[in-house]
Amino acid sequence: MVSRDEVDRALSFASESGFNHVFVQVRGRGDAYYNSLIVPRSDRIRERDFDPLAYAVSRGHQLGLNVHAWVTTYLIWSARRPPADRTHVYHLHPEWQEVDAAGRAQRNIDLAAPRDGAFEGIYLAPTHPEVNHYLQAVFTELILNYNIDGLHLDYSRYFDFDYGYNEEGIGVFRRRYNFDPRQLDKGRYRATSGDIILSEQAELWNDYRRQKITSLVTALHAIITISGKEVLLTSAVKPDAREARNKYYQDWAAWLRDGILDYALPMNYAVGLDEYRQHLDGIAAELPEHYRNGVIMGVAVYNQSPAAAARKVRQARQRGYGAICVFSYDAYKTDLSRFDPLVRVLRQ
Repeated sequence: MVSRDEVDRALSFASESGFNHVFVQVRGRGDAYYNSLIVPRSDRIRERDFDPLAYAVSRGHQLGLNVHAWVTTYLIWSARRPPADRTHVYHLHPEWQEVDAAGRAQRNIDLAAPRDGAFEGIYLAPTHPEVNHYLQAVFTELILNYNIDGLHLDYSRYFDFDYGYNEEGIGVFRRRYNFDPRQLDKGRYRATSGDIILSEQAELWNDYRRQKITSLVTALHAIITISGKEVLLTSAVKPDAREARNKYYQDWAAWLRDGILDYALPMNYAVGLDEYRQHLDGIAAELPEHYRNGVIMGVAVYNQSPAAAARKVRQARQRGYGAICVFSYDAYKTDLSRFDPLVRVLRQ
């Protein structure tokens, strides 16, 4: 999304290969690959008068493609240096950033310091009372100003189970429920042994955090409806629906059941076939068959061979998942012929 040539090459490949929907990333890390009055323009776009999203939508529609605006939701920065643009939300609102259960505020992280592999970056705190309003404004600008076919939410979740302890957010919660969740026995989420047994207060706190994400999705669904525009609302989600709900507070199965999300795209990016199948079967167990039509199965190519990815497409289809999303074009864009085995399977 940095030049006309790059966009042309990607969209032409998608059209020629038989893809029908493309997700173009227009919000990477709190920046804009489009013309915005709210969000600073990405410094990777060199041409002053180039609007990558407007061009991608126009060119995509010429090629018969549906073009979705792919936005990173709560994650706003991950580079080893802070944003150079002082109008970036990282600088403007450090008080909006996440805090973990131990009181460690992400605004105090030294981005240049050594980091472990689990660190994804700096997140906005969904519990802060202004964060969702800000994101609604950002995404409404996209919905109203561009002829997009969809809005695709990435990182529509918390970083992990022990986040959401932003000071202002805690204050709102305390005034409403008369207890401080920082005083609860947190325990740890145990993904392998099912849900931990929680006190009534802990359940209330978890539901509160979960509802903050759901409320953003609900608001965006309402904004799209009111706009009268035909825009699909989709989200990339953790592939284990129970883990998504209980560890990341991303209750995507409920979003589908309640009709506020058009499609969920489980990031079923496991390299091993057994783990991949477990996610397929787990989703089927969690969702009634009627709602499985709202699942577009994600398959990765960045971490495995095209042949391995093609096997996973076959497995998904054998289990009734007809719609597939490939992540991502970037993985093979320097050698597009690598996609050939996968494209052949997708076309079957």
